[in-house]
Amino acid sequence: MRLLDAFKRTLSPTGDLTSRTVVGGMWVAFTNGGNRVLETVMLVVLARLLSPADFGLFGIALVALSALKRFSRLGLDTALIQREEEDVDAYLDTAFTLQILRGLVIAAVAFLSAPLVASFFGEPRATLLLRVVALATLFETLYNPGRVYFEKDLAFHRQFAFSLSGTLPRVAVSIGYAVFVEATVWALVAGFVVGNGVRMVTSYAIHDYRPWPRFDRGRAAELVDYGKWILGSSAVSFLYGEGDDVFVGRFIGPGALGAYQLAYQLSNAPATEVAHTISRVAMPAYSKVQGDAVALREGFHRVLRLSSLISLPVGVGIAVVAPVFVPSFLGDGWEAMIVPMQILAGFGVLRSVRTCTSPLFKAVGRPDYGAKLHALRLGVLVVAIYPLTAAFGLPGTSTAVLLTSAVGIPVATWLAIRIVDDDLRSLVAIVAFPAAGSVVMGVCALAVRRAVADAAGPLPAFVATVLAGVAAYALVMLAFELRFDIGLHEFVGQVRRSL
Repeated sequence: MRLLDAFKRTLSPTGDLTSRTVVGGMWVAFTNGGNRVLETVMLVVLARLLSPADFGLFGIALVALSALKRFSRLGLDTALIQREEEDVDAYLDTAFTLQILRGLVIAAVAFLSAPLVASFFGEPRATLLLRVVALATLFETLYNPGRVYFEKDLAFHRQFAFSLSGTLPRVAVSIGYAVFVEATVWALVAGFVVGNGVRMVTSYAIHDYRPWPRFDRGRAAELVDYGKWILGSSAVSFLYGEGDDVFVGRFIGPGALGAYQLAYQLSNAPATEVAHTISRVAMPAYSKVQGDAVALREGFHRVLRLSSLISLPVGVGIAVVAPVFVPSFLGDGWEAMIVPMQILAGFGVLRSVRTCTSPLFKAVGRPDYGAKLHALRLGVLVVAIYPLTAAFGLPGTSTAVLLTSAVGIPVATWLAIRIVDDDLRSLVAIVAFPAAGSVVMGVCALAVRRAVADAAGPLPAFVATVLAGVAAYALVMLAFELRFDIGLHEFVGQVRRSL
């Protein structure tokens, strides 16, 4: 018990802004890493019990629900985090009221339109599934709005408890349902419902704010005025970010959609769990120094360096191990996801670098930049997805998605350089060493995979490839640090001082 108390004290958000940001980043890493591990375990276990068509059927419901959420996103949390004043209690009841109204509309529209969605995808079973999932989202409308302080105050230890409180029961219920009740798509639905309900209760247990539906027109106007670009960005990002799911589900089928979505989830660990982790901490930290160009530049360099150091080798590693990971852990019936998983790993690497700019745009009051970049990427997707899919199937779809990120990076980089008053050479220098180390790692890991797979099979090859990749990258980066002083020692020292 004393050890646990000491650990909690060590990882409490105290000290100066840099120390609080580092500690907050560690908590977000714990949160996202814990969620990712639990969800990966769930996906691997259920992939052995369910078919790709079951995953695709659940994916149809989630895509439909995501469309409604994205096209109605008000950006309330982001607007409150971005405000310079520390106390935003005066806005919370209004935000809570807007949150409830939005949730009710989403649930009603999803419930009523479920037959149309099922008809669009040619899958009648999706009607009941979407209606149950839509009603389960009503739990989200009642989340405590006081949780905005978890990010605004860099108190991510509370966000850790809030997030995992939903993931743990979701994983347990989904696996338990599939094993002890029936191995059908309803295992995924049951976990989704229970996870949302538990998370709602937890939001009140870990923050003492008690909301009440009240509406202040002036404060609502302030929040919505900032959030309109979040709404625009969210709507466009759905079209380019999940338009590929809609396309695959409609024109290829639920089985292909299930394989494609699982490939995307597993391959995009670099962007989802590394870059987004760092960016989530960076946005409130940037907001506190938004008027200081030097501090913004230094912070942006740290974010880009850390994201590149981790996400680049992870993305390359995923592409290398995919051919032995899928047969080892998912079994038969999932072979179609191997090549898309490799291509989407490249998308995840590019996305992880680009994602570093998003919190910067929001923190300085330019969320419109994100919306305009999403529109650019959407244009690329619209032009490329049909001909590439028609020619190559799921690998073609994955390539179209990869192109959207490749086009967006130069523009996002140019905008970031303008904001922090930087130059391209310094940013390239930050990314160059992790990129070179990742290439060396990939070559070594690929050689080990081919040698071991031929001799011992996919599972030993997976283990050997991962170990070889980790060792190779560590040695290369250590050599770079000793020879060129690329900042690793400084970063480790900052973490130690922060703790």
